[in-house]
Amino acid sequence: MVNIKDYPLRKLADFLQFAYEKELYERWLTVYPFMEVGIMQFCSFEDYKKKLKEKVLSIRNNMNLTDEQILEEGKKIVEIYEKNQQKAGERVGNI
Repeated sequence: MVNIKDYPLRKLADFLQFAYEKELYERWLTVYPFMEVGIMQFCSFEDYKKKLKEKVLSIRNNMNLTDEQILEEGKKIVEIYEKNQQKAGERVGNI
C-alpha cells in the first residue's frame, strides 16, 4: 500500500477534486427524484455544479463587504421593491 505523502501534490489535488465532485453528484441525486416527478424544475448535474460554484463565490464576495457597502445594497433592494409595489386594483383584473 502506498502512503499518501508519497504522491505528488498535483495528484493529491486531483483526489480532492474527485471527492468533491462525488459529493456534489450524491447531493444532486437526492434532488433528482423531485425533478423527475415535476416538483422541481429539471437541472442537469453540470448546471447544478455551476450554480453551487456561483453561490459559493457570491457568499465569499459578500463576506468581504464593508458595513457601508451592505447598507448601500440594502437600500437598492428596498428602492426596487418600493418602485415595483402596486396598490390593490391598480391593474385590470387585480383584486
